[in-house]
Amino acid sequence: MERQLRSVIHQKIVDSQALALPTLTRRDTWLPSVKGKATAVIGMRRAGKTSLLWQILADRHEQGTAREGLLYFSFEDERLADLQVQDLDLLVEMFYQLNPTWRDARRACFFLDEIQLVPNWELFARRLLDSEQIDLFLSGSSARLLSREVATSMRGRAMEALVLPFSFRESLRHAGREPEKPCARFTKAERSQLAKDLLDYLAR
Repeated sequence: MERQLRSVIHQKIVDSQALALPTLTRRDTWLPSVKGKATAVIGMRRAGKTSLLWQILADRHEQGTAREGLLYFSFEDERLADLQVQDLDLLVEMFYQLNPTWRDARRACFFLDEIQLVPNWELFARRLLDSEQIDLFLSGSSARLLSREVATSMRGRAMEALVLPFSFRESLRHAGREPEKPCARFTKAERSQLAKDLLDYLAR
């Protein structure tokens, strides 16, 4: 069983780090930044939590963190259905086997998606913050990660980033029509287009 888990985790890490960074619509979600604390990305289903994780990962890469120091890992995988909290050590072990120069030398960044699928995940997350040079981002869709309970689970070791459905401005950005000038500078045609876009947004 452990050999199979090692193989799956190893392959997922390799595949994730080789994946080209996706081009996504930039979200306006406020991201807390507190040293020594994880960031828990919370919100309703389909609001864009996974996309936000990739946005943050891409930002870290743009700011200078090499790709091998950035890991997105989704636990929504039937091959990991029986994963237990003690097995999560394999994730850290495999990551540093693949990237040995990072351990205790450079600060890596883990983006763990749907982590609530692993029972007692918060024990692993707290220990990771205490024992490794890793910035930690967590996301999931269960009540444990949709509510304020995440702060309780992490015993104050996590800050929340709330992802909401697209705002009107974000919907315009997604369509490639985000205004680049103040409303006072709009032409009549631009005002009419914006009014139509707003009605379409409210109707969805």
